[in-house]
Formats: sequence, structure tokens, C-alpha cells
Amino acid sequence: MALNDQEIKSLVEKIRSEYREGAKQSPKIFDGKSFEDRYIQTLKHRGNLDSFLKDEVSFLEKIKEKHKELTERRNAAKGETINRILDEQEEKLSKYQKVDFHPLARPEMRYFYGAMTNFADTDLPVLIHIFRGTPEYSSFQDSIAMIERVGVTKRGLPSLRISEHIKALLDANGNQSAMERDSQNILKEVCIALAALRKTAMECVEKNRVSDRMTVQINDRDFPKAAEAYKNLLFGIALEKIIVRTENIIRDFRMSDLVGLDAK
Repeated sequence: MALNDQEIKSLVEKIRSEYREGAKQSPKIFDGKSFEDRYIQTLKHRGNLDSFLKDEVSFLEKIKEKHKELTERRNAAKGETINRILDEQEEKLSKYQKVDFHPLARPEMRYFYGAMTNFADTDLPVLIHIFRGTPEYSSFQDSIAMIERVGVTKRGLPSLRISEHIKALLDANGNQSAMERDSQNILKEVCIALAALRKTAMECVEKNRVSDRMTVQINDRDFPKAAEAYKNLLFGIALEKIIVRTENIIRDFRMSDLVGLDAK
């Protein structure tokens, strides 16, 4: 049964509408101008509009199916890329101890907490040992205080900053943006402190403010990890090692741009 004028008008408008909507996502696939050109040519040559519109509807369905298939492929590829990036990032962070301090905490934050507890146990005591009692020590105090807030634990309890983070996770009540915001704040705060510590340590080495004969003599009982890693090393060599450790942490946790680590 042939379409009447009103049905033809409604069908043409429906096809145009679908092209317009589709073009918002994929203008190359949903080429409304090509449809209009074909429609005008059919009218000009007095073609069979029923047959033309039937073919156009069929063609449009094929286009929609193609677009759906391409979208699914892109989304799958995007998901694979994101998963690959996350896997690569986790592999990079796996060198650090992972501390599962709370179920809501992001994996990156669990590794960061492990990295900072290790730094506080292994590297910070050596830095304090080298500079305590010297005029330079005051230059490190703010950085040391920030690192201790996140890395120093007592009686098996989370550190002060991690305790605050746990409270922030619970207060967020499932709000992912709020949870992520506090995670990023910790990374920024501590990496800025690490960068400042690194800069001051480098200046002390470059300006010969560190003895070139004294060696690290740290108490094995109080600081077993620090003693194992640094005992009997010259002060200058120990500081070079601490500098490299700060750089690695900043880079591994993707904060090098923020703290200007590689700025020239």
C-alpha cells in the first residue's frame, strides 16, 4: 500500500531527525547531507518515493548498527587501555610494601603508605642523624614533620595523616570524588615535602656542608632498617642515596610534574 503525502512527510522528518542525532556522535557516519541530496534527486526525477524511503530506512538501520559496533569496539579498546595503564602503574608500585590500612583506600594510596613508612624507618633516621645539631637541620624540619605525619606509626596504629584519611573516606559516604580528593592531597603534600627535602640535601652536598670523612653510625636496635641500609656509609654517599630514594618515590607516584622535579 502506497504512503500518502502526510506519511511521506513524517517519515522523511523521522529520517532527518535520526541523522541529526547520530551526527552528534559521528558526523562522518551519519551524513545527513548525502540523504538530502538523494532525496532531492529522487524528487527531481519523479522516482518512487515509497521504494526510496524503504531503502533509506534500511540503509539507516545498517548505519546505526555499524555505529553501535564501532562504539563498542572503541569502548572495549578504551577499557583495555585503562586497565593496562592501571596494571603497569601497579607493577611499578609493587616494589613498595602494600599496606591494606582500610578497605576503601585506593591501591595507589596503600602502596604510598607503605613507601612512606619504609622511608620513615629507613631513610629519615639517617638524615636526622647527619644533620641533628647543625645549622642546616632547621631547613629540613618542615619536610621531616610532614613525612613523619604520614610515615610514622605507633603501637600498630595508622599514622596521624592516614588516620585523618580514613576519617575522610568514611565521611565521604561513598562519594568517589571526595575520596579521590583526599588521596591526591596526601600525595601532593608529602611529595612536595620530599622534593623540598631533596633540594636541601642536594644544596648541602654541593656546598660542602657535609663532612667528607664522617660515616653513618646509627643504633641497630632503635633503627634496624636504617642501620642495615646505611651503616658505615660516608655522609655524602648516604645523602646521595636518600636523594635518589626521594626522586624514585615522587616519580613512581606520578608527582614529578607537580613538584617540578625535572624542571630545567
